Amino acid sequence: MLRLYYYTFSKLIKVDRLTMTPHQYWIAAGKGMERPYTGEYWFNQEVGTYHCKHCENQLFSFDTKYKSTTGYAQFWNHIPNSVKLEESNVKEVRDLCCAGCDSFVGKVSFDGPPPTFIKYSINSAALNFKLKPFQEDPYFRKIARKEKQAQRSKKVEHNYLESNKNL
Repeated sequence: MLRLYYYTFSKLIKVDRLTMTPHQYWIAAGKGMERPYTGEYWFNQEVGTYHCKHCENQLFSFDTKYKSTTGYAQFWNHIPNSVKLEESNVKEVRDLCCAGCDSFVGKVSFDGPPPTFIKYSINSAALNFKLKPFQEDPYFRKIARKEKQAQRSKKVEHNYLESNKNL
């Protein structure tokens, strides 16, 4: 696998150019933002974690995602030590990069919802979403437990009725 290294503003970005589409490369190395409402995860409501597309570093959890009218995947907090803030041209907005591979992920502004009042606007092309396994989620575990109990009670009832038929 060929790795290309680019120096941008005296920083080394490690991106694998051959495994990316031109759009993903433009976002990772060129610090581009995708068009609003065109990303894959801007309205994703599933349970799981969001990872960097290039180095598989965990960046965000589904718990911190919120609905927004901006058209980007919006989060109010990140996983500790997973992202870095960098200076931007605009004073109120900063660039957000992955801590593992230094690729551009999105923008950060300080007008978000409580409790942090930070808004992470993230490019869907810079993310991979991994579903949380069914067994780990307590809500689904509770539902599965109830279904098992219902099946057991039906089985016990069925066995009891069959044993009384022979009498």
